[in-house]
Amino acid sequence: MSVPGIVVVLDGPVQVGRSTTLHALQEAWPRVRSGPLLEVGLDAAVAAFGPTAGRWEQLVLPRIAAESHDHRRAVYGPLGRELVPAMHRSAAAWATGGFDVALDHALLDRAIAADLAEVFAGLTVVHVHLTCDPDVLEDREREAGHPPAGTALAQLAALRDGPVGDVELDTAQTSTEELVEVIIAEVGRRLRR
Repeated sequence: MSVPGIVVVLDGPVQVGRSTTLHALQEAWPRVRSGPLLEVGLDAAVAAFGPTAGRWEQLVLPRIAAESHDHRRAVYGPLGRELVPAMHRSAAAWATGGFDVALDHALLDRAIAADLAEVFAGLTVVHVHLTCDPDVLEDREREAGHPPAGTALAQLAALRDGPVGDVELDTAQTSTEELVEVIIAEVGRRLRR
């Protein structure tokens, strides 16, 4: 049986820079280990629906829900609540098979976070929580023109109650190259344990 791979969980709200960080980490990964760093994430899972993806997006992707009169939070749609745990299991299967995996994620609630912890138990996991100032998120969301206005802040609010990462990095205060160096250093520490 092959040696299990490493799992890097990149967690944070939309527009925080998860994809940019992940792709830069993939490029730098040969400095850490031989072999690829496979990308797993909700965008790829939705793309697996093919041409009918648009029909399912509201059921899958995080949306804004009113938790109370004053607070809006992001929650996964009904199909997303099934798809995300399945995504965890797919990533864990790759890691168990010896592949290093980067999971592009937004751990929006305790049930999703608990499922992730359960599925990856026994594997080497480095949880990187990406964050930035709410004003920066709003500006990035406005510039991108998607997702719907307010989604980034709703996800940020949901993530505040989530699990604490092994590393928390501010994407507005740190360059992508610096983010990658911190992540690589943390992975190195884990491998030396």
